[in-house]
Amino acid sequence: MELRSLGYRSQLIFTAFDGMAVDRGDHWAIHTLSNPNFFWGNLLVFDRPPRQGDFAAWTQAFKSEFTNPKIHHITLAWDSADGTIGEIDEFIANGFTLEATAVLSASSVNRPLKYNSELVVRGLQTESEWEEMIRVQVASSHDNLPPSEWERFYRTQALRYQAMERAGFGQWYGGFLNGQLAGGLGLVHHQRVGRFQSVSTAPDFQRRGVCQTLVYEASRRLLDSGAVDHLVMCADPDYHAIKIYEAVGFKRQLTEHGVYWWDKNHHS
Repeated sequence: MELRSLGYRSQLIFTAFDGMAVDRGDHWAIHTLSNPNFFWGNLLVFDRPPRQGDFAAWTQAFKSEFTNPKIHHITLAWDSADGTIGEIDEFIANGFTLEATAVLSASSVNRPLKYNSELVVRGLQTESEWEEMIRVQVASSHDNLPPSEWERFYRTQALRYQAMERAGFGQWYGGFLNGQLAGGLGLVHHQRVGRFQSVSTAPDFQRRGVCQTLVYEASRRLLDSGAVDHLVMCADPDYHAIKIYEAVGFKRQLTEHGVYWWDKNHHS
């Protein structure tokens, strides 16, 4: 099965490093071995939207693929060229949540109007800077999980990103104002494609052009290096930050959809 969406294709950057991606014919199985209960890092991606009657077969396919007892979720997505949601009523009736993700891409970027020339953009260098980055990420996270769960998740991800950086798969950037970490993001790449991760701005530094400046500087540096042909950004389609990415030159390609469920009696 050919993955058409740049969102799912760029996810293979991570499996190329420390995961596993298996083509099962009508779906891909994507495994994040370092973080087995990462919802959107351990999932099945089907070649079409769900139809009436798919619930039992799709959920069983996930359980057959992901047998690690530490996994307490089910995530199912589909690679639809036109963003069709499909028949999800049975999934919703069984406690699943629909997730929509806008996929944006750029092969060149432009300096945004809200460029903050005082922001120092550089790679994180010390353990304390990574600790502060985790605090910023937790403070910027959604409220669908408690902060303790987000902190555990971001700590696990930080170890992965640091290992990817050491292996030459990318860079984690911080944006500093007067020596304070105002925001950060990851930009990883493999086989001519770059993918952004966890673009975050500290609550105290909102509306100061931090995010736009970070995205522009990280994009420009990687594109200028000649290592990639285009960059991919995945974001909540209703989130205001999309306008920030578009201001830098990213354009929407499509909206991906998936459903997820997790056992709230277990911790990730």
